[in-house]
Amino acid sequence: MKNLIIRYAASVAKPGQQFLVLFGAPGVGKGTFAKLLIKDTKFNHISTGDEIRKILKGNTSQSFDPKLIATIKDIVAKGGLVSDEIVMNILQEKLKEPESAKGVILDGFPRTLRQLDLYEKILPTNVVVNVTLRADILLEKLAARRTCVGCGTAFNICDINRDGYVMEPLNPKKEGICDACGGKLVIRDDDKKEVIEQRMKEYEEKTHPLLERYRAMSAVIDFEVKRGKKDYPRLWDLVKQQLRV
Repeated sequence: MKNLIIRYAASVAKPGQQFLVLFGAPGVGKGTFAKLLIKDTKFNHISTGDEIRKILKGNTSQSFDPKLIATIKDIVAKGGLVSDEIVMNILQEKLKEPESAKGVILDGFPRTLRQLDLYEKILPTNVVVNVTLRADILLEKLAARRTCVGCGTAFNICDINRDGYVMEPLNPKKEGICDACGGKLVIRDDDKKEVIEQRMKEYEEKTHPLLERYRAMSAVIDFEVKRGKKDYPRLWDLVKQQLRV
């Protein structure tokens, strides 16, 4: 089955719908802040990587196009990569969900200039949050992540208190065991040193250049993480100045 083609329109955004992009290096905390922002904005959280994983597990909403689901499963089964066009189709399907009525939080997308080109043809960007963290702190935190093989719940055994950075560990109650389901906690392949270094290199080469475009087209909030989730009230104060919430 060939890749689907984006259903282009002048804009697929609904009246009043707002678009917030969470931007930043892998592991900087975009997903954590997204979960907190969802509660305050009542926006839908869209992580295209997560959506692809849901599709492969059969956990999509009933509104999803079955042809799109079949296409993605076929590509992955054959060892292929999901194209930018198909990722845009996934985004458009997510916009149909009732949770997207007020707006969406885009987490990890767009991640290349080509994806941003495709995105800009049909959707606006109201505000971009550029989440940053000092490189050595970020690498230390990434290497300390532990993920449940059963339910995917994430923990972090890193305890940082230096140079103005105070980040407490998120330890399980029992070492190596998930609090949520009792599953085994492991270091994901993505969190191994050599993979982390490669992901950071790709981010600098492919994703970081998007910032220049974002600064020219929409409001960008530069937000340095110092205390992990405890920084959220400061972030929310900045975001709500830019959105209608």
